[in-house]
Amino acid sequence: MSGWLVLLLILLALLLVGQIRVGAWIGYDAAGLVVRAIVGPARIQVLPAKDKGTKPDKRRKQRRKAVRAAEQKEKRPGSLARLMDLLPVLAEAAGALRRKILIHHLDLSVVWGAPDAAGAAIGFGRAHGVIGMIWPLFDHNFRVKRHRFQVDVDYGASRPEVRVELELTLTVGQALAFVLRYGGKALARWSRSGRRAQQRQEA
Repeated sequence: MSGWLVLLLILLALLLVGQIRVGAWIGYDAAGLVVRAIVGPARIQVLPAKDKGTKPDKRRKQRRKAVRAAEQKEKRPGSLARLMDLLPVLAEAAGALRRKILIHHLDLSVVWGAPDAAGAAIGFGRAHGVIGMIWPLFDHNFRVKRHRFQVDVDYGASRPEVRVELELTLTVGQALAFVLRYGGKALARWSRSGRRAQQRQEA
């Protein structure tokens, strides 16, 4: 097999891998929050996490480790100022990321209930108003393939019930390009601000 053919196969494989979509499926209802990671056709449960029965000693060690890490972070010079210095990069990255994300479906269902009929009717109207404000935010900032909003009222229920389903993805290629571009910018700014903070501390 010639070198050119091997190179072509490698490029083809990278192209195919770059087209794999990764993301998350998020669901919420009365039973609680469910989050699944999406990798191509696979769905991997993230929340609720499986209880592995962590032993008390291990939990105590984890808490001590977290406390030590927090204490060390407090001792680092100019941590807050360095984080503030990253804000322009984070804002730019957020704007670029939302244009890359594809929302496959967004389903929101609200059944409004209240102890009295007047309260249920008022809540029903407010829920309609909130959804009217939510949808433009998604429509203007993301690519949404399908969405469904539904608001009902249940005069027999004592409290409202909300059900949400959201599936969003981007390709591996888009994610890699995003990380390389903005990760490099953030790392460079973080390094420069660290040197400046160290110089001020020494002075």
